[in-house]
Amino acid sequence: MNPNDRNRRPPGSKKGVPAIPKRNMDDDEEEVTRRIGGVRPNFSPNLSNTQFASPMLPSPMMQTAPSKLQASVPNKSRQVYNWALHTVPTLPEFYPLERTAVFIAGTSCETIASRIAKVLRERSIEASYDDAKAKVRCMSTEGVDFRVRLYRGRDQFSDGIIVEVQRRFGSGLAFYNETKAILNAAEGKPPAPTPMTLSSRNLPEVSDDEDDSYVPPPSGASSLLVVSKMLRIPGFDGQYLGLSTLATLVDPEKMSPQTSRKVSAELLKPDSESDVGPQVFSYIISRKEDEDYAQLRILALQVLAHAIKATGIIPAFLRGDLRAVLLEDVKAAEKHPRAACAALGSMEFFIHGDEDTMELNEAFESAFAAGEARHNMLMQQAQRCIATIR
Repeated sequence: MNPNDRNRRPPGSKKGVPAIPKRNMDDDEEEVTRRIGGVRPNFSPNLSNTQFASPMLPSPMMQTAPSKLQASVPNKSRQVYNWALHTVPTLPEFYPLERTAVFIAGTSCETIASRIAKVLRERSIEASYDDAKAKVRCMSTEGVDFRVRLYRGRDQFSDGIIVEVQRRFGSGLAFYNETKAILNAAEGKPPAPTPMTLSSRNLPEVSDDEDDSYVPPPSGASSLLVVSKMLRIPGFDGQYLGLSTLATLVDPEKMSPQTSRKVSAELLKPDSESDVGPQVFSYIISRKEDEDYAQLRILALQVLAHAIKATGIIPAFLRGDLRAVLLEDVKAAEKHPRAACAALGSMEFFIHGDEDTMELNEAFESAFAAGEARHNMLMQQAQRCIATIR
């Protein structure tokens, strides 16, 4: 082997050979097969206890003056989390590594683990660390479920560490972007610039004079009708597709302000012609000890936040019930930062006119501390809420 190739490709993989689906030891089970897609359990929201006919929406990030944000930072802040990993298991024999892996020679596992924890925080990736298995369970802001695992090389590669990233579920493109950033960070390379988010401001402007056959955009009711059909598909995949589509439709950063406003207004109407609203609200108020259901609930929280942002309205008949549920999510920011971040996107609008701003402020500061330690986006969203309440 050419010694110059040692850092280019981890041992255990071969040039020109596609990645081999493998069975691996993961989580708290015996051997399981990684899950990229396929049939999921049948999830349908429980509407039996829902007393209204209106929905909720996702979590946008509001723009606030930097000086105000800086002034609102809590005095007592938590130290940024550092993954203190001291040992890693040796790569098992006949273990087919993913192509999304690198071999890093001459660097301690402590240093590599610290780099990984830093990039996960900066990219707002929810992470659960397992020191015994040298593994991190990750969920990105776009809902990509993946694992980061560390191994010590075997034989002549025993002086280095292998970092492998395994996708379980979610967008391949989003996974590629996260993987590239994580592996570059593990190798000590400078971080790549954050890709620009696609929004209506990035889209080219087209004059109406250029096309006499202009067709006005669909109404909010017709858009929700399409989403409603998706949500009727049984199983996780149908629910996920429907909520993901809805989250895009109500997001003013991804759709035109007019479109997102129309769909959001229809979604939040008490007398909406669509049944999408009650389904979204049902996901928000329900909690189940199931990871797939939690994924769908976070999407519903994001839908709520984006809809409120697009319309600037919190329907009076929803405020009381939503406040209690969202506040509970914010208080659990340490354990579930993605859900807390999505809830804060809506809570920012609940502040004005609230009867107990002291309770809100305590929850926001707790979420800020959790975000400062492990989740950059959560920290920023909590910061905006604190700035608004003051």
